[in-house]
Amino acid sequence: MQPDDGEDTNDNTLEKYKDLFVADRYNFNTLLSESKPRKVVQWRMQQRMKTASVLLAMCLNIGVDPPDVVKTSPCARLECWIDPLALPPQKAIDQIGKTLQMQYERWQHRARYKLCLDPDLDVVKKLCVSLRRNTKDERILFHYNGHGVPRPTNNGEIWVFNKNYTQYIPLSLYELQMWIGSPSIFVFDCSAAGLIVHWFNKFSEQRDAEAEAASKKLQDQGVPSSSKTSKEYILLAACGTNEVLPTNPDLPADVFTSCLTTPIKIALKWFCSQTIISGISPDLIDKIPGRPNDRRTPLGELNWIFTAITDTIAWNVLPQKLFQKLFREDLLVASLFRNYLLAERIMRSCKCTPISYPKLPPTYNHSMWQAWDLAADHCLSQLTDMIENPSYEYKHSSFFTEQLTAFEVWLEFGTETKKPPEQLPIVLQVLLSQQHRQRALELLAKFLDLGPWAVNQALSVGIFPYVLKLLQSPAAELREVLVFIWAKILALDKSCQFDLVKDRGQHYFINILADNTVPSEQRQQVAFILSVICNNCRPGQSACLDGDLLQICLANLNNSDPLLRRWVVLCLAKFWESHEEGKKKAIKENAHVQLCSLLSDPEPEVRAAAVYALGTFISRTSQVPSSEQRTIIDLNLGLTFAVVTGDASPLVRKELVVALSALVNAYEHKFKQIELKWMKADLAVKAPAGMAKEEREVVTDKGGSDGAEKEGAESEEDDAIYEYLWKLVTSMVNDPYNLFSVMMGKVINRIRVEVRGELTRTSTLPQADLKSDDTNSPSRNRNKTRLSGFMRLGTQSSAPSSAPESPTIPPQRNVSDDLRSTLYEWNCKYFSQPILYPIEEDETAPEYCERRCQFNRNAEVVKAARKLKDSRAIQSLDNEIAILENNTQMVSQICLHPFEPTIIVSDENDCISVWNWDKGTKVCFLHNQNPIGSRITSLNLLNEHSNSGMVSAGSDDGVVRIWSGYQDPSKLKLMTAWRVLPDLVPVRGYLPALVLEWQKARHCLIASGNVDIIKLWDMNKELCIQDIPTENPMAPVTALTTNEETNGHLIVSGYADGSIRLFDRRQSNKHVPVAALSEHKGWIINMCLPTVLNQQLISGAGSGEVKIWDLRNTKASVKSITAHPLPNMSAFCCHNYAPIFAIGTQDQKIRVLRFDGSEVSIIRYHDGFLGQRIGPVSALQFHPYKLLLGAGATDSIVSIYEAHL
Repeated sequence: MQPDDGEDTNDNTLEKYKDLFVADRYNFNTLLSESKPRKVVQWRMQQRMKTASVLLAMCLNIGVDPPDVVKTSPCARLECWIDPLALPPQKAIDQIGKTLQMQYERWQHRARYKLCLDPDLDVVKKLCVSLRRNTKDERILFHYNGHGVPRPTNNGEIWVFNKNYTQYIPLSLYELQMWIGSPSIFVFDCSAAGLIVHWFNKFSEQRDAEAEAASKKLQDQGVPSSSKTSKEYILLAACGTNEVLPTNPDLPADVFTSCLTTPIKIALKWFCSQTIISGISPDLIDKIPGRPNDRRTPLGELNWIFTAITDTIAWNVLPQKLFQKLFREDLLVASLFRNYLLAERIMRSCKCTPISYPKLPPTYNHSMWQAWDLAADHCLSQLTDMIENPSYEYKHSSFFTEQLTAFEVWLEFGTETKKPPEQLPIVLQVLLSQQHRQRALELLAKFLDLGPWAVNQALSVGIFPYVLKLLQSPAAELREVLVFIWAKILALDKSCQFDLVKDRGQHYFINILADNTVPSEQRQQVAFILSVICNNCRPGQSACLDGDLLQICLANLNNSDPLLRRWVVLCLAKFWESHEEGKKKAIKENAHVQLCSLLSDPEPEVRAAAVYALGTFISRTSQVPSSEQRTIIDLNLGLTFAVVTGDASPLVRKELVVALSALVNAYEHKFKQIELKWMKADLAVKAPAGMAKEEREVVTDKGGSDGAEKEGAESEEDDAIYEYLWKLVTSMVNDPYNLFSVMMGKVINRIRVEVRGELTRTSTLPQADLKSDDTNSPSRNRNKTRLSGFMRLGTQSSAPSSAPESPTIPPQRNVSDDLRSTLYEWNCKYFSQPILYPIEEDETAPEYCERRCQFNRNAEVVKAARKLKDSRAIQSLDNEIAILENNTQMVSQICLHPFEPTIIVSDENDCISVWNWDKGTKVCFLHNQNPIGSRITSLNLLNEHSNSGMVSAGSDDGVVRIWSGYQDPSKLKLMTAWRVLPDLVPVRGYLPALVLEWQKARHCLIASGNVDIIKLWDMNKELCIQDIPTENPMAPVTALTTNEETNGHLIVSGYADGSIRLFDRRQSNKHVPVAALSEHKGWIINMCLPTVLNQQLISGAGSGEVKIWDLRNTKASVKSITAHPLPNMSAFCCHNYAPIFAIGTQDQKIRVLRFDGSEVSIIRYHDGFLGQRIGPVSALQFHPYKLLLGAGATDSIVSIYEAHL
């Protein structure tokens, strides 16, 4: 692609140059393999636990201090906020026990509670064993208050009482473990509680070792056994091994228990003791109005903020698995551990260090505690006004608003490599508030848009149940953001489909898809979501069938948004994939007929989706019987697939291969019959002349695969249809994209091997004859297909009338045994990429700066080329600066890179060589893969202005192949290949059978040759957009040219009889040439519309004359130059900016002339002493911008000549 011809090229920008064949659909991985999906974190609860029983063991012995405790005066006395000395001992301990139970019931009110007040050993054992028996496999909470007994012993014992309360009785932790069992959680509120944790873990390891030894012993005896670990326990201890509980009179004696059960009260009282607030005393804390579960009240708001802060601290500090276990599996455990974080903060201020198992990292100094202090101060500063004035309007905290703002700031700069935003758990809490919900969802959507890693983070923090419940909200303003969030979640974790179906969430999305007032962007996402709901999910398919999803999708098939069309089609494919009820409904609605209209959709992705959907429609399990109606429909679809065989998109043809394999599998016995008939006919032809008549009858009549014999004779029409389809299938082994040929070959080979095996058992012919595979035999071309009523779907293309010419299936490599489409998975990747804010290129990145410098350099080269208009300044053009020995055969085509010292050379077969002519080294060598006997007749460079340069190679089998990475053999890759001229007939001799002309600015390819039409291909759509009759059926097209300065409307074609025709695409009758030029006497070698001639055409013919034509007056040529007196001119080219042209002849001569006919140079010999004579010239090309001439000869030598100015 060249920049515009304006004088100022510096105004051009990089965005103007859009590369060809760089879309994601051309990536090899998108065609033949599934890209590795992003790993989904384990965010679901592996087991949803519930604490079903709670045992509260209170060893207080009120009025009697333990012997190892020395209390200060004054000291902490409150137990569960009750002064035990203010009541009689028995009444006090009863009241304390009941209060503790009430405090726990706030966190788990459905649990089974047992009070164990000042218990003896037998009571504890009885209650523990009873609870485990009744609780079964659920969790038990054991709360131990040991304020009235001595510290734990160094032997792993805690203390209880005897029945008469005259002695302290030790209770072994080993026995307690056995009684309570697992899963369990233990709370130890006593001095030296860290000692309990130590011995508890030690005894647990001892029990595990004993169980493992017993299990091994049983296994040695041949008895199966399984050992269960005892590590399913959680420990919370009030202090360390050598620490004593706080005795501060400003705090309760059970400060650890208070933190775990009444966190807001103890937090505010402790805050008051640490801060001076005017008019506020600890006694006023109990007068804060509101309820803890009402977020609109001051107390409820504080509780809400406390939950958000402790969740945030835990999520930012703990490993993900530990966070899930402690804060998401069990509601009571989650509440206790949130409160434990507060206990650590308060107890550490009292010189105590709480201990837990599993061990948690320190959290007491986390920065989020400052936000809690601010919220507490905000509430307490209004407490006096609230108490004195009941009508006082409470000013709510700005905590959540500020945290959302902080989250928004993080989103402006956040990436995967940076630390995750610590506010994510707070966003979760904000979803509970209708006031902040809209903003929170919008920010959450922006976060999820950052990539799959962000979705993983959100799922791990627990976002899923919240957004699932929001689908029940009728609020229209939440619809857009909820759809987007669900699209992002399902793009990563498709297992959420079952949760949606369980909660009837599909109705929410079906209603949106049915609403035509909803923007198409939202309906794209909805169609994707519904496709995931149906993907390999029978409950989802059935639910969507009941919700009329089929009719709604069909109504959107003709939507103007191509992405919506694509996803609606993919949704249909998943709706009826392996779902016979869905297919029956689709047949009633004629869905398959409507899908066939999309086989010519302008978007390749939509066409591929349509083929994929039809393939899933045909595909079925072996258990499903085929009705006559279903068979007719499948055969109609198979006939319609003939249209797709000529599609230029490899993405579409790959889906065609998969769909055809599904058709073969569905009617395998029929295709085996066709193959069997062909093989029998071949064997009859090959049967030895001396074979007896009876033996010939055996060959032709006996043998067959399963299903070959059936009641009644098959109709001739049915045989013709199946034979037509089998020929269509076998023709796919000649697909220009070799890997598709391999895929189809696997299907064909399987059928042939099975049929040949059956025939081998019944035939008397030699094995060598049976193994031969003559697919070109007359028997395979005998029957003509009669399509009758099976062409109702309007196919415009016909299948091959004969089997493919190349019977040998290409080598099978890099193809899985199971032909399975990956189109759906590839399309799903779209929703894993940023959508709201697509990734913009960093203008400071080295790659961008390199491309900018490259563009500026290219612009300077073009600017310098505009100064070459004066032909008299060119003294000669015969300085040979490079001689390259191609080491192949004759040079057929050459192509000079406009900005790099690179020349690309092809020979007369399929070899392409890439040379650095400045260094004289061969950079790359490749085989174009065109069939033996064909040759490359067209060679072009694409995307030469960028680093994604490609080579276009057209061969006379009618195929164009696009190669990328030609400058690095390790990156060489076939991007695409398709048949531009399906009916092309190869030409013997020197005439090119395929002629190409690229309109790079319009992304258009013009193709013609030994056919009577000129085809125009739109490479964005990968479709043939126009067929122009050549109006000269007796002579093939030998040259094409166009001028992009006129927007490519004018197309000039030259013919083998010397005539030239001009076509203007702007004319009302595009099929009639606007002019016909007939002065040349030989075949047209080449034509040019050079910039320097300003709307004039220059043409060269094999008869030796060169003519210049004024396109505004085409009655006669402006000038005629006899460039060579003999009719053996073999090459002709013209410079685009300099007024010179060059010819090459078969008598080993190159002439460079000016447009006025004067000679610039004549080249006969290579440079150097005793320079040899150049070979017969077969190819010439000028450099697009510089005064360089590339020449190739039949002796395989390539030379580059430079001009003297």
